Amino acid sequence: MQLFQIVSEDFFKPLTGKYKAVYIDCLELIYSTYKTELSYGVDKEVILGKLVAYFDEVSGEAMTFDDETEVASDSRAKANATLRTLKRCHWIEEEAGSDYTTRVNLFDYAATMIESFEKIIKNDEMEYQSVISQIHGTLQNPEAYAKPYEYIIKRVSENTDELISGLKKLNTMIKKRIDEITRDKTAQEIVEDFFGYHKDIGSKAYHRIKTSDNISHFRLGIIENLRGLLEDEEIFRKSVNGFMEIEQEDDRPRAEDRLKEKIHYMISSFNNYDEIIEEIDTRHTKYLSSAIARATFLLNHSNNTEGRIKGILSFLAEEINQDETINLNDESDESLSAVFSIFPQNFLDGDSLYVVPVTRNFGIPQVLDQSLGLTKEERDLKKRALYEKNKRRFSKANINRFVLEALGGEKSRLASTLPLKDSRDFIRIIFISLFGREPTSSYTTKPLKERISINGYRFTDFKIVRRDDHGDI
Repeated sequence: MQLFQIVSEDFFKPLTGKYKAVYIDCLELIYSTYKTELSYGVDKEVILGKLVAYFDEVSGEAMTFDDETEVASDSRAKANATLRTLKRCHWIEEEAGSDYTTRVNLFDYAATMIESFEKIIKNDEMEYQSVISQIHGTLQNPEAYAKPYEYIIKRVSENTDELISGLKKLNTMIKKRIDEITRDKTAQEIVEDFFGYHKDIGSKAYHRIKTSDNISHFRLGIIENLRGLLEDEEIFRKSVNGFMEIEQEDDRPRAEDRLKEKIHYMISSFNNYDEIIEEIDTRHTKYLSSAIARATFLLNHSNNTEGRIKGILSFLAEEINQDETINLNDESDESLSAVFSIFPQNFLDGDSLYVVPVTRNFGIPQVLDQSLGLTKEERDLKKRALYEKNKRRFSKANINRFVLEALGGEKSRLASTLPLKDSRDFIRIIFISLFGREPTSSYTTKPLKERISINGYRFTDFKIVRRDDHGDI
């Protein structure tokens, strides 16, 4: 059977229109009125009185309800229009009593729907301990085995579904909190959310399933008793009889298969409990680390390297996000390029920051084969090759030596006057700019605003200034 074979096609219409919040409040008010009654039937005037009081308190504006041409201006008119809409959409029905009074009845499926609304709004936390103890107690009750399906299997199945659903709900709640951290929140909001998480989830639901509500106290006994339902022929026969009667199944082999499937599902649920808890543990740890890391990042406004990088990245992100059409691969504004001086920056590979551990091997070294030795001529040749290679390296000493030779007897010189024939010359200019910022270099650099293009290489020009023996310019 499908849902709309039970409810009308207009059933959800009140919850999708302009006054959906009003209808939710009215339905909860009607449902709460039924709690003191023996059935879902209450005198219409009682319901109207409750609704009139509600509209007096929350709404003073005139309202036009769906399929209503007349404008409802006073509270009683609004209450009557609300009841007419709910009746038309089959949330309620009216019946005349023997005393000529009209009673308003709430349909059973409507009551179930309102109960779900209340659970969503209240977000009540599951008492895992009570559910698990009910399952364990039911399986341990010898009197219940007189009708094992009615008194044991059906009840344990419902409680197992409730338990697994509660754990999945907790897992989803933690995931939702993790997703919220990635939104545009201030450090204060993240800290407040962190303490809210610790109060509502961390120290309550999560803490309890790891301590007092830990299913491990009962799981072994529960699984053994569930397997006993399958292994004991007499109990299983009674269970099949009860299943066929309650579930209205006429085919006995089919009933046996469905019952076995139900019991195996419960056993599998308890066996897979660890996997669900492991995922909850992972999400819980991820939330804590993500919240702390993001709050630390947002609170870091220090003058150290991390703080400066954070400031630069925040500024660039703000500039780029102002225009959604900007592509990171496109040429950026000159003022942004100036942040990086000469050339656009690439990322540093994570391995470049890794310090290789020094391992020591105290074993006895092997004797080298004499045939591996080099002649004097070969050693001299390798020394000369190594010397030439070191001369070509862009080390700090080589760059300082090159700059001093380029300056000669001059105090300063423009970088654009240096040789720039190939990519090696361009790379040398980059290193000159980088090393010139260090106080230990024999020269310093002063950036200029002029953009230079030589042989296809472009950079912002800068002045190279010699330092004296005391480090002054």
